[in-house]
Amino acid sequence: MKNLSFARFIFICLIFLQGASVSSLMAQENSAERQTLSREEFVQELKNSALLVRLQDRTNTIATLKEKGLINEAEKLAHQQRLENRETLLSFTQTFDFCPVYFFYAKDSEAIRSGDLEGILFNTNLELVPVKLNKFYTAEFAETPDLGIDGLIVMDQRLLNLDNSLPFFERRFVFFNLKERSKAEIIEAYNTRMNDYFNFYQAKKKAK
Repeated sequence: MKNLSFARFIFICLIFLQGASVSSLMAQENSAERQTLSREEFVQELKNSALLVRLQDRTNTIATLKEKGLINEAEKLAHQQRLENRETLLSFTQTFDFCPVYFFYAKDSEAIRSGDLEGILFNTNLELVPVKLNKFYTAEFAETPDLGIDGLIVMDQRLLNLDNSLPFFERRFVFFNLKERSKAEIIEAYNTRMNDYFNFYQAKKKAK
């Protein structure tokens, strides 16, 4: 029995070490996949590409509620999500002009990661747009995985977070977290910041 227990202990240890090794490898791959661009290169790339904004659809949650017979709750959740998405759409339309912007639903995230954009992207009027993009960035209202900052987060085209040295986010809460900004205010602030960066780098090139 003692030998059996010892063998079981060794087996568990090996499984643990294997899991730790896989986690370490994944972390290294994720780190390697991060953008290693300078701030100027990132600003220039975003300016010359497009931003694909992910909208939540809560498809699975709504379907689960309906399966449980909670039809009213499902409809309320769907309505709430539509309002939130509409706010995002209108906010980008009214305040963002740094680069072209298109939208997609969270359920199509894997297709975005693989670069399969056909029949997925739509404009602010919810109309599908046949766009072919060799380079793009993605974005959503969420929280940064490393810094824990809530707001507008820009990611690469595989929905991986960018290097912390880049201007890839705009905070929801400012002034020591005492003021909460609307989506329009957040997007407008990020748009202004990116345009300022771009104009600065353009002026620097002309001065050389």
